[in-house]
Amino acid sequence: MIHPARISIGVLMIALSIGDEATARVARIVVDQTIALPDGRNESLSGRAYGELDPKDPLNAVITDIQYAPLNARGRVEYVSRFTLTKPKDMRNASGVLWYDVVNRGRPVAMNNSPSSIGPSATKPQDFGHVALISGWQGDIEQTTDNWTVQVPVARNADGSSITGVVLARIANVPKGVNTRPLGMLATLIPYDAASLDTAKAHLMTRSSETRTGETSASDSIPGSDWAFADCTKVPFPGEPNPRSLCLKNGFDPNLLYQLVYEAKDPKVLGVGFAAMRDVASFFRFEAADDEGTPNPIAGRIHHTVVQGISQSGNALKTFILLGFNQDEQKTPRIRRRQPPHCREADVRQRALWIAERLWHPLRARRRRRAVVDLLHGLQAGAP
Repeated sequence: MIHPARISIGVLMIALSIGDEATARVARIVVDQTIALPDGRNESLSGRAYGELDPKDPLNAVITDIQYAPLNARGRVEYVSRFTLTKPKDMRNASGVLWYDVVNRGRPVAMNNSPSSIGPSATKPQDFGHVALISGWQGDIEQTTDNWTVQVPVARNADGSSITGVVLARIANVPKGVNTRPLGMLATLIPYDAASLDTAKAHLMTRSSETRTGETSASDSIPGSDWAFADCTKVPFPGEPNPRSLCLKNGFDPNLLYQLVYEAKDPKVLGVGFAAMRDVASFFRFEAADDEGTPNPIAGRIHHTVVQGISQSGNALKTFILLGFNQDEQKTPRIRRRQPPHCREADVRQRALWIAERLWHPLRARRRRRAVVDLLHGLQAGAP
């Protein structure tokens, strides 16, 4: 069965030491590009991390559908994560801190893009001598030249047939005159493929209103003859068959919410992305080289790891911790310090800490940035 998950908006910042797991690791790294930064002191290395997971290990078994993922010759599940490592050219000048930013929908999060009393570069780890790392963890985003994603396997039955399940696609705020939209929840996401293009096996409905508490207006059904799993941007209705697109014969109404319930197939094992976060950070934190002898460019120079997540990536980080992906091979959580300067709700559960905060405004923004800067200075000074 497909278990799609969407992460709610929130913010979490937490300092931890990510454990090294013997049966779930980065086996190989490839550096595709090295760029000298304008400051003359730092450089960025971008490449790919090839990892593999033991699906039977309890730390990985929590991943939905990992038992249906294809295995390599060693009985491992493989993934490929894009990464960028920004570090001092001379690692003798490094502070010893690895600062890992969890990317938001595939893109790096910049907390401080506007001038302030703190300064426009206040949250750039390299300004403090720290090593900065980002890597892909979402497998349902198309890889481009300017984002960071992870390639994860597709789950299939033991006989190679497709796994199927019922999913819900919601489409709203469509501009007037548009007749085709992707079935993904967000425009950048890779939608689930429809198992059948027969509209009689799906149900499309509209609603005119919906509140934040989930109260909705009555729904109206759209007959299967008035829509298609198709792309009608170039060919008139019923268009070109497409299992990832919805085409409406009379076009979308900007004032309506559209909900499509349909059977989808070939789910990606998206939870592998959390393991990729764990293993990529662990490799650069602990390992001297990969399995082929390619050296870790920051080996032996890191003694602390800080992880930051904002908005979607903040809640991803919370989930990461609650599911135990911060554990090492002894199954021991290794959080050294918690620094939660910005969150939207009060919620203390297990090892993740949330602090109440409402909507963004300038005063809270300054406090938020100040908290980050205090942590950066504290780590630079060697605070525990």
